[in-house]
Amino acid sequence: MTMRDPSLKVQISDLSEKLDPLIAPLDNDQLLTLVIEAIREYRRLLQCAEDAHQQWEQAKSVLASEHCRLKELERTYLNALKSHQAQMNLVAALTDRLGYIPTIDQEGPSDEE
Repeated sequence: MTMRDPSLKVQISDLSEKLDPLIAPLDNDQLLTLVIEAIREYRRLLQCAEDAHQQWEQAKSVLASEHCRLKELERTYLNALKSHQAQMNLVAALTDRLGYIPTIDQEGPSDEE
């Protein structure tokens, strides 16, 4: 799914509308902090999804006879992927509101636009 996907744009727009009453009272510094936390959580969830996918893929060849375990790993991966996608939509909605994507490195955020 890419940003060119109309359904993703609609999801982000819908989420932005729902978040607006919650984030409207925030000043720019508070919003920046929220965006940075959301991006960090997005990165963590992405890593979880990638790890779960890798475990599932590796188990396919090893556990071919253990259908239940494979299904469990697949569910774990799909749940991680859903969490990651939901966080991606949140980050998109928040950065849209902020007006830019802050640069975040190991030392902390940068307020560059």
